[in-house]
Amino acid sequence: MISRRLALVAGLAVIVAAAAWVAVSANNAPHYGAAAREAWREVEEQFRARADMVPEIIAMVETVNTTQGPLVERLREAQAAVLALRPQPEAPTDPARFRRFMETQDDLSRALGKVMDLMNLYPDRRSNPEIRRVLDALETRENRIVVARSDFVRLARNYNLSISRVPGRWVALAFLGPQPRMVETFDSPRNG
Repeated sequence: MISRRLALVAGLAVIVAAAAWVAVSANNAPHYGAAAREAWREVEEQFRARADMVPEIIAMVETVNTTQGPLVERLREAQAAVLALRPQPEAPTDPARFRRFMETQDDLSRALGKVMDLMNLYPDRRSNPEIRRVLDALETRENRIVVARSDFVRLARNYNLSISRVPGRWVALAFLGPQPRMVETFDSPRNG
């Protein structure tokens, strides 16, 4: 009699533990998905804020060397392309959109790299307080981009794991339908 009760209690404990495990796992996919989407919005915001700095950067370039017309034009074109992008909440789950987004950002990054090359040619100009302020602001913005990107990658990985492991995969399929994986890297995504 006692062994039957013990077996029944043990069986119920296993069922309760399994139900708790499924319940906790069921909450992971939506939670991680929402957190990753929020992190993506921060990535977009930081890249846009960097593009908003381009007029100050252009003024700095023109102060350092007035013969940099092609670089100024490249900066303006890259800024216009970034600012023309609308928020793309689906980009992390669509490799083609993600690639287009990053190509646009990479164009501005290359132009800003040319600005830094120019500044290295004129190290004495860095002592100018206005130039120093713009360079410091750009460095701060680039650091914020790095943090936003790494936060997104971490959360996208958590999301992808939550929809690919049992029972999260089952719960996602049952309640949310098939869930697309998120891009987990800022390297060039590949089709496939």
